[in-house]
Amino acid sequence: MNFFDGLEATVTTALQEDLGSGDLTASLVEPDKQARARVITRQHAVICGRPWADEVIRQVDATVKIDWRVE
Repeated sequence: MNFFDGLEATVTTALQEDLGSGDLTASLVEPDKQARARVITRQHAVICGRPWADEVIRQVDATVKIDWRVE
């Protein structure tokens, strides 16, 4: 078994637990609003969880684009 086995199902379960009947904080943002974010590190960093983050975005809103600039 590798890391990616069951990733989709695990993310689905986590989102169901987190969102339940709705995400209260997300309801504060208008549905048609667009946002942009940039994460900048000032020191060396280890970036973990990329496959998890990609799967969450895919399940929540597949139109979101992430430009990963780390390997």
